[in-house]
Amino acid sequence: MKNTRRLLRVFIDTSVLLSGLNSPQGASGVILSLFKLRKISLFVSVEVLQEAERVMRVKFPHLATPFLDFLSGRPAFSPKLSFKDIQRVYKLMPSEDAPIFAGAVKTRADFLVTLDKEFEKLAQRKSKIKAMSPGAFLGLYRQYGV
Repeated sequence: MKNTRRLLRVFIDTSVLLSGLNSPQGASGVILSLFKLRKISLFVSVEVLQEAERVMRVKFPHLATPFLDFLSGRPAFSPKLSFKDIQRVYKLMPSEDAPIFAGAVKTRADFLVTLDKEFEKLAQRKSKIKAMSPGAFLGLYRQYGV
């Protein structure tokens, strides 16, 4: 019998992407592996990729090949954000991370995985999307088999 269970929709921010590429055995790296194994649906935004490229050029040039490998796995992208999309989120969460959260909202993600504690707190109070650290997400994934 075919398993018709829907894959979890997980949106990752730049910190999780770079952490996962830099440390494949860490929690962020395991999330990227779950994506490669098609155990979760992984989403990013153009903003996340642009920020990752900027940071890699300056701090992590050795991650260029793992980054290309990640992209070859064909993560899903959030649709192009309009000014209204960002403005709507900014009203709820006035932060420089509003475009990232707007991307997660636009993809209808179940989870927003981030290493940014402040962002995690803001998102928890203002949205149905569950924002959490990579470790917390993996704990939930393992515990409930979600």
